[in-house]
Amino acid sequence: MNTKKILLLLMIGLLFTVACKQEDRPTGENPRMEVIATIFPLYDFARNIGGDKINVTMLLPPAADAHHYELKPDDIVRIGKTDIFLFTSFEMEHWARKMINAVADKTNMLAVETGQGASFLPMPEYHEQPSGNRSGLKENITNHAAKLDPHIWLDFDNAQKMIDNITKAFSQKDPKNSAFYEQNAREYKLRLIELDKKYRKQLSNCRTRTILHAGHWAFAYPASRYRLQYMAAYNMSADAEPSPQQILALIEKVKGQKLPYIYYEDLAAPRLAETIASETGAGLLKLSNGQDISKKDIQSGVSFLSLMERNLENLKKGMQCP
Repeated sequence: MNTKKILLLLMIGLLFTVACKQEDRPTGENPRMEVIATIFPLYDFARNIGGDKINVTMLLPPAADAHHYELKPDDIVRIGKTDIFLFTSFEMEHWARKMINAVADKTNMLAVETGQGASFLPMPEYHEQPSGNRSGLKENITNHAAKLDPHIWLDFDNAQKMIDNITKAFSQKDPKNSAFYEQNAREYKLRLIELDKKYRKQLSNCRTRTILHAGHWAFAYPASRYRLQYMAAYNMSADAEPSPQQILALIEKVKGQKLPYIYYEDLAAPRLAETIASETGAGLLKLSNGQDISKKDIQSGVSFLSLMERNLENLKKGMQCP
């Protein structure tokens, strides 16, 4: 029997187990809803909205790459047994469609595409400039029609839409506590609105408005929202390696614009950033995309809002804002 047939039989067996175990869910007087969220922003939104009415866990382990996550049979069992499954979008977790199809009609699980209704930015298409461009840097010239930037939660308007979608799902599954969920959502959205105002005010008068990021394309949403120029070393994958020509072009940009700082991602090894810094004398600052956080951060009680507050402080420092 070949490997594909073995895996198919295993999946069928697991799904049968999922269907049977749905009846084993605790049925106390006030049972908590079981919620699984793919990544940290969704996990944090859910726990703020659901409070003590839900048990929420994160599907992806800390530092896992949601773009290229390999769905495991155990994941299907876990998700099939939950009440609500939260994912960002099919652009971000393209594997979610496979999982949803696998458990369709076999459980009462509600799958929620939290990014539905959000405003997406196109992913850039990188290509070499004509020979007249002395820097040789690969610029964001045209939009890739088939690719959308999945980091939608970094636009706080989108984050509010995601919260609305989560709240609607919680109320649909647990209507008796809908007022509780709606109140928590309103309070959280007000905090996002205040943080957005803080970003606008504090990033309005900076010496430079350039974010040079020695990492993958992840911060276009705040750049667009607050009218900043954003340059990243490479496109989607944090594991990608820029060419020597790209590195030299980034060094030219830092020197040409006299940028005092360059940015690197929270968990990505800052080797490229260190290389550019050593060649230019620029300092290094960290930005969090809200998704790639460590187990230690989770255990210490870090929140999406606190991560965004840290980003603001580092943006202000890096762009020399008053």
